[in-house]
Amino acid sequence: MRKLPVLVEPFAGETVSSVYRRLADRNAVPTGELWTSIRHAHPRLPLRTTPELVPRLVEELADLPPGFFDGRSSDRLFVRCIHADWRHSNCPTCAPLPSAVTKCRRCTGGEPVEVHTRTGAVCVRHRRWHYAGADRDLTRSADFIRAERCLTGTLWERGIGPDTGELELATALLRGTDLGQEDESHQTALERHYPEAVRLVALTTEPWAERFLANTNVGPIQVAALVEAAVNAVTTGTSHDVDAVRASFRAEGRETVIGLDRPMRFRCGRSSGLNELGRRILTLAPRVRATLLRHADARRRSARRPRGSSRHARV
Repeated sequence: MRKLPVLVEPFAGETVSSVYRRLADRNAVPTGELWTSIRHAHPRLPLRTTPELVPRLVEELADLPPGFFDGRSSDRLFVRCIHADWRHSNCPTCAPLPSAVTKCRRCTGGEPVEVHTRTGAVCVRHRRWHYAGADRDLTRSADFIRAERCLTGTLWERGIGPDTGELELATALLRGTDLGQEDESHQTALERHYPEAVRLVALTTEPWAERFLANTNVGPIQVAALVEAAVNAVTTGTSHDVDAVRASFRAEGRETVIGLDRPMRFRCGRSSGLNELGRRILTLAPRVRATLLRHADARRRSARRPRGSSRHARV
């Protein structure tokens, strides 16, 4: 298709839908009307406005080079796959693009823009909270900046992004420590707990924790004990308490040894003296375990469809 008269300057990693919407706005054309024009040339497309089905057409309308929306390998979430000898890497074949996130309004000149890039919920450059379209000043919140750098650094290279599940779980666990806050939305809770949630995910996905959680002899009580101790360490403890958690959980054969406060040995089914938070975590043990081990999953070469072979042609 011919390019539109007024073009936009796309941002790195910008989504198809975001470029399409901004193009329509710049040309003073309703998005639905522009979609109707596209359907006249491609009548097999659905009635609903879904530009993500036709990235090549949007590239033509925006006068972008072919493949602009295919994504940069540096922005992909790391995975363990055969192409890197089962080490975590941002393999261009196996690694997925992160979920779309809203970009900082200061970076976009006030325009609402969605991108698939290596970013979390904080703009480090402008020190703004931008998750889900928000725009809040974080000038005096250095802990948010540290958390963002941890997420886009250490956690990203473990395959953990803002919407892969781990942060949502950590936020839910931290929210459980606040009486009267059970009904707030995930978006609100994440904004309140972001630094602690990132620290909790970082701690519970370290190699020692991965080995502990992956051990089939470790039961739900031991999982709850580990996560309870980790939550307490990152919320009310010191770096010494975090180090103590690292050193206190290990599995020996059919027994689990927990050396926190005082050494305890118990087999699956015996109480470990969990407090109220630990008992809540115990009811979520299967979800906790699956979520915290998600990043450790290995994948083999994905079956790539030729371009244009999906149910709706990617024209």
